Amino acid sequence: MSFKKIFFNWWYKFFPPEMVQYWKSKESAKAKVIHGKDGSLQMVIEGEKYPLPSFPRGHILSGPLAKLKHKVKNMVFNKAFEEIEKLAKENSVNMQPIEVCAPFIREMWRVFEKLENAEVVPDMKERIKLIKKVMCWFLQEDDAYRFRAQWFLENLDIGKVKLSKADKYYFRGKYFKVDHNNFDY
Repeated sequence: MSFKKIFFNWWYKFFPPEMVQYWKSKESAKAKVIHGKDGSLQMVIEGEKYPLPSFPRGHILSGPLAKLKHKVKNMVFNKAFEEIEKLAKENSVNMQPIEVCAPFIREMWRVFEKLENAEVVPDMKERIKLIKKVMCWFLQEDDAYRFRAQWFLENLDIGKVKLSKADKYYFRGKYFKVDHNNFDY
């Protein structure tokens, strides 16, 4: 374990990282939708330190659209993951070791590893592992898509992609160890 991690583990005992609080003591909290300085929708939740970036529409997905959401989730995600898993098993003998893949693919693999290690929920951890394996294999073997993916990512404004303090604040409440490189929690 690195000195940095030892220090932050000690620090964490006395000063845990900030995270959303309302869900610890109640089912819901009052909220108000506002427009942020950049024009995006944000939700100010009573008692929380930061506004929530975006406007979650869980009230719709849990209410009138619940049946549709359930069907779409089962049809699209669960069936797609089953098919991807089957394809991955069938093609596993054709997959190259990550050490000989293109630099972009090795970097994707590294970041997926971080994502997998930071995940708390076992089911999500397994899905991320599967996505990592399939995406890296697919993009390694198909140059046209790999170059398109590289071009797409190269053109992202990283300042708009980077998690803000508010994003991290709410992300920790989603059972994700966003600071896993600093803490063992």
